[in-house]
Amino acid sequence: MSDNTTKISITGKVAYTDEISIAQAARIITFLNSDEAEATTSAFGIQIPAQEQASPASSTSTNKISNPRDALDVSGATKNPEKIVALGAYVLQDGGETFKIDDVKSAFRRARETQPANFTRDLNAAISAGWIFESDEAPGEYYLNNKIDKIFGGDFVFPKGSNGNGGRSRGAKKTPGKAKTTKPETLSDVDEFRSTLEGFPQYSKMKSEKDRLLWVVNYMREKHDRKGLSNKEIAWITDHIGTGIPTGNLTGAFNTAKAPGYATRSTLDKSIKITDEGIEHLKSLAAEA
Repeated sequence: MSDNTTKISITGKVAYTDEISIAQAARIITFLNSDEAEATTSAFGIQIPAQEQASPASSTSTNKISNPRDALDVSGATKNPEKIVALGAYVLQDGGETFKIDDVKSAFRRARETQPANFTRDLNAAISAGWIFESDEAPGEYYLNNKIDKIFGGDFVFPKGSNGNGGRSRGAKKTPGKAKTTKPETLSDVDEFRSTLEGFPQYSKMKSEKDRLLWVVNYMREKHDRKGLSNKEIAWITDHIGTGIPTGNLTGAFNTAKAPGYATRSTLDKSIKITDEGIEHLKSLAAEA
């Protein structure tokens, strides 16, 4: 057998054995197992045509956006919560799993886009829509819903019919004579709600919905001898004293507080209560603030 030839044997329904050139052998192996085409090319020292070397993944690579202005244009984001989502997705292109508000604000500046006047409100609107979630492990950091992965050139489209701020679209009919939120009757005897509580950090320092929930439940326990609060009461109080917890997020916030033993729910009236561990957790946040 020549040094420039090799023996190949194929068995099965069709059998084949022969001495062929190294180049021929390489092409046969590449044809039979395209996943190993690149390795075969290197091993035999021959040049395989480019179309044979391409891996399946090369044709399905994701669309990477080169700048924040394009991120807004390509995503179709027009409302502030949508823009926050699009720019958050742009920031995460670098490989991180979470982004911070400062990252998104920086992207607004780079895009020559006016930042939302009420950034917290618009961020909460994006959270309420289920597009963004706050990290339980790292409060103040946020991640995107999996469906947002296709925001650039994929299947995801921002829904129509909303003004992007959690309200109705322009021209939609409103029910006259009704306030946006109504104070629960169970709180009618309380005429003052403060955002400060001695021995604990201010409500504004609470970075996660879990901690906001615990703060309010503890505040009502300390100041008004209320052992527990309903979801409706928590939603109204948080909205009244600062950054509110949307009603749709309360179950998730409670479950996050319940997991480490910071909160429990009454089996009688379903009210949420704070535990001793939850109180100590809130006190520990003062040292971190």
